[in-house]
Amino acid sequence: MTTEPRRIQRRRVKGWTLSRAADPFRGGVIVSRPSRYGNPCKVSLMREMGHEDPHLAAATNYRTWLAGDRTDDPTDAGDHRRARILESLPQLRGKDLACTCPLNQACHADYLLLRANMPPTELAAWITQVIARVDRQRIRAGEPPLHPAVAEATR
Repeated sequence: MTTEPRRIQRRRVKGWTLSRAADPFRGGVIVSRPSRYGNPCKVSLMREMGHEDPHLAAATNYRTWLAGDRTDDPTDAGDHRRARILESLPQLRGKDLACTCPLNQACHADYLLLRANMPPTELAAWITQVIARVDRQRIRAGEPPLHPAVAEATR
């Protein structure tokens, strides 16, 4: 039995359950595409774009997007989705995370594990920085900030 939270490959076969795959004491959370935490960047799109390692490209895109980069998705929907993920990130702390990506390939769940298991004060500071970064980009684009108080406090 491992002591650190880990990534689990979610299976779509009869009999597979997260409760059997995850550590019984920690529990697990499904973070694959249709979930709240799913990666909006599709591996198939990265493959079509000619990336040598489409899983790595999709995971890297998720990492930059979650960190507040609006380049690929400068929409209200994308900003609200990111905000929901950031708000619930502390709930992943200590949990095993399940995604359909093969374990020998890059996955956005690896980044979620890294961030969710940061010390709580560091995680809170990082989330505040990301929110402020997104709001500054929104203001530059002539859009209202999602979190005006945070954007104002971090100027």
